[in-house]
Amino acid sequence: MPRAGKKTTAESLDLSVYVKPGDRILWGQGGAEPLTLIETLIAQRAGLGGVKAFLTISFAQLLQPEHADHIAFEGLGGLGTNSRLARHGLIDVYPTHFGMFCKDIRSGAFEVDVFMVQLSPPDENGRYSFGTDHGYALDALRNARVVIAEVNAKTPFIAGEATIGADEIDVMIETDRPLMEMPLAVPDDTDRAIAANVVRYIEDGATFQIGVGGVPSAILDSLGGHKDLGVHSGMISDAVLDLVDAGVVTNARKPIDTGLSVTCALYGTQDFYRRAAYAPLRIVPNPYISDMSTMARLDKLIAINSAIQVDLTGQGNAEYVAGRYVGAPGGQVDFVRGARLSKGGRSITAIRSRAAGGQSRIVASLGDAPVTLARTDVDVVATEYGVAELAGKTLRQRIVALISVAHPDDREPLEKAAHGINGQGRTA
Repeated sequence: MPRAGKKTTAESLDLSVYVKPGDRILWGQGGAEPLTLIETLIAQRAGLGGVKAFLTISFAQLLQPEHADHIAFEGLGGLGTNSRLARHGLIDVYPTHFGMFCKDIRSGAFEVDVFMVQLSPPDENGRYSFGTDHGYALDALRNARVVIAEVNAKTPFIAGEATIGADEIDVMIETDRPLMEMPLAVPDDTDRAIAANVVRYIEDGATFQIGVGGVPSAILDSLGGHKDLGVHSGMISDAVLDLVDAGVVTNARKPIDTGLSVTCALYGTQDFYRRAAYAPLRIVPNPYISDMSTMARLDKLIAINSAIQVDLTGQGNAEYVAGRYVGAPGGQVDFVRGARLSKGGRSITAIRSRAAGGQSRIVASLGDAPVTLARTDVDVVATEYGVAELAGKTLRQRIVALISVAHPDDREPLEKAAHGINGQGRTA
């Protein structure tokens, strides 16, 4: 049944007309956050009778701990600025892989009552686009009871797999404000040392998946001499588009999506968002990106991810540290497994040997931290001190390899701790 497609202003929008007590509200993430609608929710929260907000990744500074007085926060973890809420124990964490989360939205297994979405202005046919993030937007829009749209003049029109009409929206407002930008990560010498150990796995013609942060930035900076690279990644940033413009990323050797970098989300600067609308990209819903059978068709798929800790058997924690959630499983496991199915593919967990406080990130045990990456899935762990190739290795061999890439000052304590790990001891 067509929706109302009603237009109103931000000042006149009364959320209580559309939102019921107990409703779960979901919105777009990163650069696709509908900022004015979130501000309206915050301002009107006391009159909504108690609602739930489900959080993914945010770059905004809008949500504060005091807003938990009338909003119950759920989410994938402490991603981006949502870490502020996680520090106060205010996010009820939904532990799942991002790909499965998106599939559950598609199937209706994850129920969305109200979807607040940021859209581009309409094209000449009156169709709107999801702009910078298509990960779960279409499926959430189709399955939500209520759809509230913020049509932002600054959002680029990127058609993706589908555009939508006004008859698929209950109510919309119009805004003209800059999209949220992803904070720029400037790599340091340690990041560049890690990158040097990772880049040797990326051959000409390979396809890569990569995240964000200092190490990914250093890796992308190191690829300028490569040829015919491809991209199949949950998100891309300014640096990836720079490699496209430089002729490094051509996607020419991919057997599928030939000539196109494939992603579901764009995280970057205002200039990047504008350029992306005209770039050779295929922006798709996440279930395609995270599909392992699709990744298996891509030769030499190199999946590059990170972790907070890796234990001496190869288990990785990418979610939890010092008693709080600072990350989430994300799409890491899907890409790790997909890369292992790819002919010539490799999966690399790239981490600094030590945390900012000096604690070793290669640990004897994860303790009470969750296991994001199972040791049965791990392939390569890279630090600034080298690489530990773990796939196909015994537990004893893994212990030796991982200690060799720990910080030199942490190796002796790790060797002593290793004797108590599953009775394996130190000897390879």
